[in-house]
Amino acid sequence: MSYKKPKMILFDVGGTLFDDGKCNPTQGFEALLQRAENPDVTTAEKLASHWDEFLAETEGFKSKSGVALDVPLSAVVKYATMKEGLKINLPVIEQEEIFDWFNSTRTVIDGVPELLEALKNLNIRTAVISNNMMSGESLALALKHWIPSSNFEFILTSADILFCKPCKDIFECAVNFAGLSVEECWYCGDGKIPDVDGGSNAGLSTVLLKVTELKPFSWEINSNNKEYLVINNWNNLTEYIKELSN
Repeated sequence: MSYKKPKMILFDVGGTLFDDGKCNPTQGFEALLQRAENPDVTTAEKLASHWDEFLAETEGFKSKSGVALDVPLSAVVKYATMKEGLKINLPVIEQEEIFDWFNSTRTVIDGVPELLEALKNLNIRTAVISNNMMSGESLALALKHWIPSSNFEFILTSADILFCKPCKDIFECAVNFAGLSVEECWYCGDGKIPDVDGGSNAGLSTVLLKVTELKPFSWEINSNNKEYLVINNWNNLTEYIKELSN
């Protein structure tokens, strides 16, 4: 089995480009409090409790056809801050960026910068599809900060259109927006169901990052009875794509 050289590779974010650790909303709200006009009206702990109640109320949020839907980060932040009477005179995208910056630890997955640099040199376009509460605009700021050399054409999140992976619609939106066919695109992620099954169901070639895999490079069969590539480090994918390009 072998893939054809793609015209574009689309990436997941959490567990694929970044390792974010555990979300700590209290720290995120503490950072927002410091930018508020009236920080004395509440505490970060109270704001975080509203975060928990909002997410508990919307847990399992689905469309009429059963597709999992995401709640935008801006909605949760606005709910928590306004319920406490907190006034933050900043654009929503900046509030998302501040909350994201402080609510978790973050490291870049090994091999990501080198892979993106190789794709740029090979004229292979890149973009992002992510199940993420952040808007594409605020996630783009995070990606550019942590991976300055990245050159993603666009960032599409489930918060932007509500539909979550593995729903094929989010993949189709991205591919059509790029002006390409699904046969010309790969999707890379670390989740078998949302990334491998979701991307494959939409017609894309898929790559799974599985860091616990002993083999550096192997082929497996997904739930759609289609082969997909498994690698245990992004450096292995870099070498594979370079071979396809020779």
